[in-house]
Amino acid sequence: MITVSTRARSARRLASLLAVRTGVHVVVRYDRLLRRYQVVWIDGPDEAQMRTVAMANATVVPDIDLGELLWHRSVS
Repeated sequence: MITVSTRARSARRLASLLAVRTGVHVVVRYDRLLRRYQVVWIDGPDEAQMRTVAMANATVVPDIDLGELLWHRSVS
């Protein structure tokens, strides 16, 4: 059974993995209104590149459905 804490740990792991692979600060947080996880970062790779990095490392975070993530890149 996948618990909230298991998903939260996977979300933190995904954020760390994306940050290391892309060189930008990444946050993966749960949006309670939308009931989905959101990946947030500033500058760096575009959404398609970030998705590619996440998908290439999907086995590291099996508790997160990468296809259901929301992606939000801000530009400074």
